[in-house]
Amino acid sequence: MIKIIGIGLWDERSMTIKAQEEAADCDIIYAEFYTSKMFGSTLKKLEKKIGKEIQELSREEVESGKEILKKAKKQKVGLLVGGDAMTATTHAQLILDAAKAGVESKIIHGVSIFSAAAGLSGLQSYKFGKTVSIPFEDLESPYNVIEENQSIGAHTLCLLDIRDGKFMTVNEAIRKLLKIEKAREENVFMKDSLAVGIARAGSPKPVVKAGTAEELLKKNFGEPLHVLIIPGKLHFAEEGALELLKK
Repeated sequence: MIKIIGIGLWDERSMTIKAQEEAADCDIIYAEFYTSKMFGSTLKKLEKKIGKEIQELSREEVESGKEILKKAKKQKVGLLVGGDAMTATTHAQLILDAAKAGVESKIIHGVSIFSAAAGLSGLQSYKFGKTVSIPFEDLESPYNVIEENQSIGAHTLCLLDIRDGKFMTVNEAIRKLLKIEKAREENVFMKDSLAVGIARAGSPKPVVKAGTAEELLKKNFGEPLHVLIIPGKLHFAEEGALELLKK
C-alpha cells in the first residue's frame, strides 16, 4: 500500500491527528519537499512527531516512482508532502501508477494553501478561478490565466516557484507580471492593479498585505514561502477585508 499524506503548511504541529496516525502505521516513510517546504520544522522534528525514520526523496525519485511502488507492493509506504496530499500533479500521477501496478493507495488530506490563502486574505474561496504557478523562467502563461480569470470576475491564486534552494518572493512575481504587461499592453496587471501578498501561511505570524502592485513592490514580506493573489470582482465584504489589509 502507498499513502500520500498531507502534513500541512508550516511545522510538524500542522499535521492532523489522522495524518500522524497513518504515518506511524507505515513500514517505510518517505518525504518530498520540492513542491512545498515546511519552514517551521525539520526532518528530525517530523521523525520525533511520528516516531519513525523518514527518508527524503528528490524530485526525480518521486516522479519516477519506481522505488516507492516497488516497496509498496509488499509494505505500507507513506509519502509525506507539504500542504494537501493531492494538489501536485506528481502525487496524482503516483496514485495512477499505483493503480496500474495493482498497488492499493490511500489519501490523507492536510491543511492546504488553497484554503489558507482565501482565509487569510478575506476573499471568498468559491470565487477563485484557475490557480497558476509563476516560474523563474520568463513565461507568459501566468498572465494568460489571470486574464482568463478576470474575464469571469474570478480571483487568481499565484503559487511562486521553488527552484534549487531559491524561493520566489511576492516582489519578484509582481515584477515579472508587470514586465509581461509592459510588452503586451492588455491592461491585465498594471502598477495600479490590486493585489494581495501572503508570506508564511500557517505559521504563528503570517504576513498578509493588500495594495496596488506598485505599493506591494515596496513591502518586505520576509522569509518564504510566499504566494500572490490577484483579486477579481469583489463582493462588498471582500472589499472590507482588503481595506483592513492595506493598513
